[in-house]
Amino acid sequence: MKNMLDEQELLRYRLGQMESQFSPEHSMIREEYKTNGYHTALQNVDRVHSVRSSIEYAQGLLDTELMDDEDKAFAVIRQIVSLQDRDPSSRTYGIWSYYLEEPLSSMSPPDWNWADFIGKVLLTTVIRHRHRMPAELLEKVQESVFHACESIIRRNMGPHYTNIAIMGSFVTLLAGEVFQNSRYLDYGLQKFEAFHQYASRTRTFQEYNSPTYTKVAIIELSRIRSVTRISRSLEICEDMLNLAWEGVARHFHASTGQWAGPHSRCYSTLLPDATKAFLQLALEGELDFFAPADMFYDLEWYNLGISCPKPYRALFKEAAEREVREVYYRSEDGYEKTAVTYMTTRYVLGSASKEVMWNQRRNLLAYVDGSGGTVYAALRMLHDGYDFSAPVFSAEQRKGNVLCGLQLSLNGGDTHIGLDRIDGGIQTEDLRLRLEIGGSLGGVTAEAVDGGARVSIGGVKLSLRGLYARFAGRETPLVREPKWEITRTDGRIGLDLVLYSGERREIDFTALEQAAVIFALSVEEKDVPFLIRDSMEGALSAVVDREEIIANWDTGEGGLELKLRLKPDRVEVLRGQD
Repeated sequence: MKNMLDEQELLRYRLGQMESQFSPEHSMIREEYKTNGYHTALQNVDRVHSVRSSIEYAQGLLDTELMDDEDKAFAVIRQIVSLQDRDPSSRTYGIWSYYLEEPLSSMSPPDWNWADFIGKVLLTTVIRHRHRMPAELLEKVQESVFHACESIIRRNMGPHYTNIAIMGSFVTLLAGEVFQNSRYLDYGLQKFEAFHQYASRTRTFQEYNSPTYTKVAIIELSRIRSVTRISRSLEICEDMLNLAWEGVARHFHASTGQWAGPHSRCYSTLLPDATKAFLQLALEGELDFFAPADMFYDLEWYNLGISCPKPYRALFKEAAEREVREVYYRSEDGYEKTAVTYMTTRYVLGSASKEVMWNQRRNLLAYVDGSGGTVYAALRMLHDGYDFSAPVFSAEQRKGNVLCGLQLSLNGGDTHIGLDRIDGGIQTEDLRLRLEIGGSLGGVTAEAVDGGARVSIGGVKLSLRGLYARFAGRETPLVREPKWEITRTDGRIGLDLVLYSGERREIDFTALEQAAVIFALSVEEKDVPFLIRDSMEGALSAVVDREEIIANWDTGEGGLELKLRLKPDRVEVLRGQD
């Protein structure tokens, strides 16, 4: 479907912005070095030659159909192909490093996803422009795509990893179609079918309601739909695109222009400009975040036919009360995780029933339409100022009321859920739970009240009441019964529960007999916050029963209950997946 925005004009403008980054010496894009802390081990560098940005730039040059840039594009493609590990005996066979400055042998660890990420661009370039490519270059690109296919097949990533399942399906399936390779074709179609069956179990993606990865899924499904001629592949694309877009539309909060939580994975609490631009493009201008001249454009969006189905578009503009309650995980033995999102015209509040903490998670998240713009409230657990992944969060939500709990695991992640797991404890100078208030804070006030805190955001009141917080065991330096307090730093407000702050100490979680937090959170548009009304004191309770804490809350809209084990345990046990 043709978009009302002129994508060719946006493409050329974006390429013009990148022109100054092009390095003729290396035929690559040289850009500012940014890292998420995973895979790359580069230090003390400001700029790098990026493999991914370079190959996308080459495809973009060819997509303009301008003859003047052909030789430059072909030079970039030759360079990128030459940087692939093409040795079948190598453990990194078929993949690329991130940067020219860092070979695969120096990465920590190499990223096998790059067979998918780079392979898909090479293959898309062939599909669109093979008639323009010199024969020797086309042969090299075909060989490179085949190496990427072999890497994908060797790795055989399962259907739970949504974006890689779709990208890997594209690379192998379309390599089979384009180059008449039945082995790749059969593997790709089987992989795509497995992904479809997996996502159909709960009608959600594994990366539930992720602004980052739902967008990627839509892009990659649109990519397959734009080029495949296999009817079954097209059927899967249509079904999965409907699933994705329905999820986005139901979670979009019109009043704040935000993608409501909870988010299983995201990289920015407030919706980034790139995602806003993506939605504006897909809704053909029905969402109006930017003037065309100011709109961000990603080279990989070009000519994919990215379009939100018309039945879902009204939800993006509907400022009304709405609740989304979905099972986003179901194990073979019937264990389920549920996500709840409740929105009104002024605010939206979302929570996940059971999930580990992580800097990519937004397990408890609210957006409020404040007097000066959008305000957010997001729960974080901080270990020396960085998000701590070992705790396990639990919640039960009814409308704007959430009963929340936190436990400590013995073997969960530190900065990452899987790459740096702890072993029974940590060393720390500071450990705290924080409900972070950020965004447009003009006119926002926060004050501590007995047992909690309250925040006023225009006519919306957010109130927090602590029900239980205790950390007791053999000679632990943790605060035995921490209290909630207000902090202000880096232009944000923190409702903080400080577990420890002082000289660097070893914290042995195995020595703790009691280690849990339970609190109640309410967001509402009434003059007196629900949780601080004297008449409601009897509605909240927390009782220790042997080795667990049982909390109850009669919200007036129905009862909420949490039961948590007090003693730290393995993360698999606390998450209910063992």
